[in-house]
Amino acid sequence: MSASHAKHVSIWSNRAFALVLVLLVPLGLWWTVLIARLVNENHDLRVAMEGDSQTVREDHDRRRRMLWGESGMMALLSVSVVGLSYATASRERQQLRRIEEILAASTHELKTPLAGVRALLESLSSGVLPPEKMAPHLERGLEGCERLEHLVDAVLTWQAVAANPEQPGLKVETRPLGDWLGFLPQGASVEVGPFDQTPVQASPDAIRVILENLIDNARKYGGTTIQVRAERHSDGVYVRVQDDGIGFESGDAERLFEPYQRLNTQTRGTGLGLYISRSLARAMGGDLTATSAGPERGSTFTLLLRLSG
Repeated sequence: MSASHAKHVSIWSNRAFALVLVLLVPLGLWWTVLIARLVNENHDLRVAMEGDSQTVREDHDRRRRMLWGESGMMALLSVSVVGLSYATASRERQQLRRIEEILAASTHELKTPLAGVRALLESLSSGVLPPEKMAPHLERGLEGCERLEHLVDAVLTWQAVAANPEQPGLKVETRPLGDWLGFLPQGASVEVGPFDQTPVQASPDAIRVILENLIDNARKYGGTTIQVRAERHSDGVYVRVQDDGIGFESGDAERLFEPYQRLNTQTRGTGLGLYISRSLARAMGGDLTATSAGPERGSTFTLLLRLSG
């Protein structure tokens, strides 16, 4: 469904709900007037047959109160049903648009590394490069493939959450913290651990996507040294990924987690990594936040993982 088609469907859907609501008002009034007239006619008939007694008047008043009470309840119920239906339809349309936007952006992002890998393979197959000059090109090709694999894993894992926010399709397991974080790269630019054996709950796919996104983000934004540390607190384990990169203003912290937001437009990417990472963290029952002392003073991203039990 294209964006214009989705907008067209949304407009007509809103009009349909508005029309139903408009029709319910006169229908409800007509029904109330009709029943009120029947109650009055019944009263007049009883007065003619039984006389204008106290019992007849009390019975008439009781029927009128019942009429207005039931009419009010019926009106409230009708409006509630229409409102709930509209809210449900709106939520489904928003969910569909969000998935379509993510897929569109991901497809666009896939084109760049694919084009690079294709150009590399074409160059290698043509024989124009001597064997001694192939190494750096092969390295770039492997980096492109790794980027593609990481992007696909992130999107597929996120879709499990986006497809059904109320019942995320994430399989949460309990493992020692050290087992969860054992895959992290270690080297000159990344300092990892050590981690204790605190049992925490997480999804294998989600935690890998989140931490790979955070480390990749730190590298993209100028971090020469990246530290990954963990602290246990009463509400869970805080895994902190700290870098010495470009940092950001404190007021920009939440904007980082909005889709398609990049504080530095000179870097590559769609601006989806942190948005996907926070969605996955919350789907696991945790959270993901960001802090910085200011521009050029580094950043710290904190992943909250829930303790077992």
